[in-house]
Amino acid sequence: MTAVKKILSIDGGGIRGILPASILAHLEKRLIQQGGDSNLRIADCFDLLSGTSAGGILVALYLTPNKSSDINNVNNPRPKYSAQEVLDLYTELGPLLFKKPIGYFLKSAAGLLRSRYSEDALYHFSKQIIGDSYISEVMKDCLITAYDLSSRKALLFSKFATKKYGSMADYKLSDIACATSAAPSYFIPSQIFAKDGGPRHLVDGGVYAGNPSMCALVEAIKIWPKERVENFSMLSIGTGKVVKPYHYKQTKHFGYIHWLNPILDILMSSVSETVDYQVQQIFAISKVSQNYTRIEPPLFTADTKMDNGSSSNIRKLQWAAQNYIDHNELLFDSICKSIITN
Repeated sequence: MTAVKKILSIDGGGIRGILPASILAHLEKRLIQQGGDSNLRIADCFDLLSGTSAGGILVALYLTPNKSSDINNVNNPRPKYSAQEVLDLYTELGPLLFKKPIGYFLKSAAGLLRSRYSEDALYHFSKQIIGDSYISEVMKDCLITAYDLSSRKALLFSKFATKKYGSMADYKLSDIACATSAAPSYFIPSQIFAKDGGPRHLVDGGVYAGNPSMCALVEAIKIWPKERVENFSMLSIGTGKVVKPYHYKQTKHFGYIHWLNPILDILMSSVSETVDYQVQQIFAISKVSQNYTRIEPPLFTADTKMDNGSSSNIRKLQWAAQNYIDHNELLFDSICKSIITN
């Protein structure tokens, strides 16, 4: 019997990345308890890890190699961080990422003259926490999204691409983390360089794949072309369901300025929901609906904005994640069983 290829997909969502980070920390802890292996990591549980923006940062962290402790296994080092450590790091990053120093606030004219936030915090965090490892060095296949403004094409960072195209497709994980989360208007575009020196001018992959599940499924088919859909399973995790109605009496008076924030909210939510529907249908048509699980926790009182990194909002996001965990014991049992048995 062919082993099922397990795929993890994590949405974008800025500070709301605390939700999937919390859920995966719980999942890893649960799997350790059931299997008795304290060294188990999220990267051990999936054959392909994919992410956009916040999800891309999380994937980079889950796969960051711990080279210092793997002297005798340099070609396939173990992950440096546990899922709980990744959650702690992301919780630490949020307030730094969306900080508004008065000097920068004035220089940017509150985001009107340049990006709303300085990219310095993310660049420093990425270099310090992720280091200088390249995507070719990670232990599992992965896919992280970005968009190239110069060529006007989607760029999908992947370990598989480095096997086909060598150094021209090989980038530092820290640079990838910056590129996948360079959301237009929030941060300046990211300029990064491949190992061969080739430049890229990139913004957040969320402009086309806020939910990267379909990209991940296509990547899986590329990596394992002989496998049928029936031999894939996917866990897709969102960054909180946004249910914010816009009523006719309100929108009929909207002009260009009024639509700026609502249209971003609508586009991100609708694209994510459409991708969820498409992937769900692919698994259903292949008669393996049970192989696809989508987790989209309600936000409750947490702010829907992706840039509210206040301590109060972070607590609310953590509470929302814990509420979902506490009320979905059977779902987590099922996910753990699927990971362990397949």
